[in-house]
Amino acid sequence: MVCAALLSFASWMFAAADGMVPATGLAHALVFALAMSILGFADDLSSLSPLIRCLAQTAGALLVLWHAARLFPIPETGGWAIPGSVWLVAATLWIVWMVNLYNFMDGIDGLAGGEAVVASAFFFGLFAWHGDWEWAAANLFIACAAAGFLPHNWPPARVFMGDAGSTFLGAFFAMQSVVAPAATGIPVATLVLPFANFILDTTATLLRRMWRGEKWYQAHRSHFYQRMTDLGMTHLEVTVLELITVVLSCVAAVAYTGLANLGRVAVVGTVISGLVGGGVWIAAREKALK
Repeated sequence: MVCAALLSFASWMFAAADGMVPATGLAHALVFALAMSILGFADDLSSLSPLIRCLAQTAGALLVLWHAARLFPIPETGGWAIPGSVWLVAATLWIVWMVNLYNFMDGIDGLAGGEAVVASAFFFGLFAWHGDWEWAAANLFIACAAAGFLPHNWPPARVFMGDAGSTFLGAFFAMQSVVAPAATGIPVATLVLPFANFILDTTATLLRRMWRGEKWYQAHRSHFYQRMTDLGMTHLEVTVLELITVVLSCVAAVAYTGLANLGRVAVVGTVISGLVGGGVWIAAREKALK
C-alpha cells in the first residue's frame, strides 16, 4: 500500500506538471497524506509511542491547515463566519481523529481497502460532476491504487496495508473534507457521510471504553466490526455488510447535496439512526448469547 500511495502522489504530480490539474488546494491534502504515510511506515518498522504519533499528526495538520487558510476563505456555517482560531483547532482535531480512526478500522480483511475503493470512486464521480477535475483526478488515482491492492487483501487476505497505507488514506480523506469544501463549494457533510460507519463505530467504541474506565489507547477487540466476528460472522460477511453501508451512505451524500436544510438534517439523521440500530442489534445479540 505504501507503493500505491506513492504512485498516486507521483501520478498527480506529473499531471500537475503537465498543466492537466492545478496544484492549489489538492497539494495540501496529498502532501499531508504522504507525510502521514511516512510516519505510519516508521511505526510499522518500529512501533512508535502513541504520544509521538499524536504530536506528529497534530503538528503536521496544524502546519498544513495554517498554510491552506492563507489560500482559501474559511467557510461559513449557517451564515455565520467561523473565527480562524476556532476553525484551526476544530479542523486539526477532526483530521487527527480521522487519521487514527481509519487506522483503527483496518482490523479485518478487506475493510479499509474496500472503503477506500468505494469512497474514492464516489468522490471521483462527485468532483467530476461539479467540474473540479483536480480533485476528481486525485480520487481516481487513489481508487485505482486501492482497487489494485484489494484483491490481495480480500478475505482471506495475503497482503496487508499496514499503518503506512491506512494513515495515508485517512489523512487524505480527512484533509480533503476540510480543504475541498473551501476550494470547491461542495458541502463538508457530503465528503464525510461515506465514512459514517467508520466514524460512528470508532467514536462509540472509544466513548464506551472510556466510560468503563478501560485504557482506551491500548489495542483491543471492542469495535463493532470485531464484535460481529465474535458473534460468528466471517471476515467476508462483515466486510461485505460494511461496504453495503458505505454504498448507502454515498447515496445519502448525493441526496444531502441536493436538499435544503431540513432535508439535509433528515438525511444525516437517517444514516445515523440506521448505523446506531445496527449497533443496538449487535449488543442485543451479545446479550442473548451470554
